[in-house]
Amino acid sequence: MRLSAARSVWVVRAVGLLGLLVGLLAGIPEGYTPSLAVVAVVLLGGVLGAFRPDHLGVSMTLAVVLVWWAIKLHTQVPAGTLAAAAGLVTAHVAGTLLSYGPRFMPIPAEVVRLWAVRGLLVWLAAPVVWFVARVYADHATPTSYWLAGLTAALMGAVVAAVVVPTRGGD
Repeated sequence: MRLSAARSVWVVRAVGLLGLLVGLLAGIPEGYTPSLAVVAVVLLGGVLGAFRPDHLGVSMTLAVVLVWWAIKLHTQVPAGTLAAAAGLVTAHVAGTLLSYGPRFMPIPAEVVRLWAVRGLLVWLAAPVVWFVARVYADHATPTSYWLAGLTAALMGAVVAAVVVPTRGGD
């Protein structure tokens, strides 16, 4: 059994952990500061995700960040939510990359590029939802924002799946 990990695996682990922390802490400049307990839970979940990306605790950690934002925001949609969305998408993409193979095997650069493009295309839903929420701030209900966000995320996922092929050219 080999105990070491490839350098690319360590880089992706660090990126995933940082993505989770950015997802949680992106609102600090605008006054949305999580408690130390929430930061500790997310940090522990990020470490778990770095070494066991398929563990249920990783999904729960992403959910902790999402629920924290949902509780704190009420009806506001600050610019920090864009950075938070980028952090969460980055953490998810990193977890996907880590789950592809054994930890000692390097992650191929073409696979990283493929998933980076997919992640970017999915993240593009965030500015659309943010813009719509800003424009209709006093004209819609929070439920409308959730529905708009879900629609935009689904559209982003479909576009990412169609635009970026799942296999290299044969």
